[in-house]
Amino acid sequence: MHARPEISVAPMEGVTTFPMRLWLQMIAQPRAMTSPFLRVTRAFPDDALPESFIPELTLLRGALPYGLIPQFITGEPEQFLRAAEFIPDAIAPVIELNCGCPSPNSLGRMAGSGMLREPEFFARSLEKLAAELGPGRLAVKMRLGIEADAEFPALLDAVRSLPLARLTVHARTRADGYRGHARWEAVQKAAGATRTPVLASGDVWGLASFEKLKATAPDIQGVMIGRGLLRNPWIFRELDSGEPTRMDGHSFILALFCYALLQEIFLRDPGRLYQKVAKGRLGFACGIDFAAWEKVTVELTTLVFGVPFLLLPKSGLGTRTLSPVAFSRLRFLWSYLRSSLPEPYAAPALMRCKKAEDFFEALGTQLEETDHAPLDIGHQESWDPHFAGQRG
Repeated sequence: MHARPEISVAPMEGVTTFPMRLWLQMIAQPRAMTSPFLRVTRAFPDDALPESFIPELTLLRGALPYGLIPQFITGEPEQFLRAAEFIPDAIAPVIELNCGCPSPNSLGRMAGSGMLREPEFFARSLEKLAAELGPGRLAVKMRLGIEADAEFPALLDAVRSLPLARLTVHARTRADGYRGHARWEAVQKAAGATRTPVLASGDVWGLASFEKLKATAPDIQGVMIGRGLLRNPWIFRELDSGEPTRMDGHSFILALFCYALLQEIFLRDPGRLYQKVAKGRLGFACGIDFAAWEKVTVELTTLVFGVPFLLLPKSGLGTRTLSPVAFSRLRFLWSYLRSSLPEPYAAPALMRCKKAEDFFEALGTQLEETDHAPLDIGHQESWDPHFAGQRG
């Protein structure tokens, strides 16, 4: 019998930053996360890591229950090692190298998936990093190759004997981007070919796809969930309980409101947010509990608006507003999340809102029109082509 894979939050550049990680902790308590990559160059970082990169391991060490692995991206092993000196073993026992980012910028600098272009360079780089960092400190996230799956065996040869902490395989090529379907059979081959713990990444949308992954790749030791948590932030709760999420509509609206507020205060004054977390006023589990989200709303509205404020379906934000940046991040989340919601929440009307006040007013109106019926949140297969098509 195979052990249950560890389920963790995948790093997504510009998405799984600290406010998102804090919100996910309140939503569904994932046990492990990886930071979005920090791009390391000869000039950056200079004498310290940015305060906002991994505050859970520095300013807030011990304040939040989940584990966090920092991730760097660079095409120069020397710069990776220089940046790693800012993170002692006692703070972060494991540091990850991103060899999966498909962006043209990374590819051109031999960083991210660009490191996979030349298997010999890939092998030399990892050997150097593993030797300098010591056994069990280096983690690697990679794709199957640049253009074709046939590149994967040679790349796998480069890591199979190294003393890595873990190997995460996003089972697509760089050319795939986020299109098509993840080839979980390749992840199973990796898990069977190395003693390194292997994690699978790609296309876990809910309980059914998770069970299919376990059957296809039974030897993996973990699963990274990226876009699946955007479609359903409560997915970790679903996978733990084996049941889809059903929650009160007002609790759902408050949870979304808190997400936007976290983004807002992080933009304005992250230090005040860190203080609330350090004191235990934020970061506790809320799940689907209305009273818990109400408590968080009071804390965050006091930070953002200067007075406590409860969002009511009929009144919305009133004259209050959020910055365009904070709302754009909420709108980005909503573009995924609506795919796990029942009609009419998934309808295009809410996506067309241009301001936060309009969005929450429309959301409250929708709740009223459905007589405050509970929301069933879960994977809807009919949306899958939208996320596996040309748009990714």
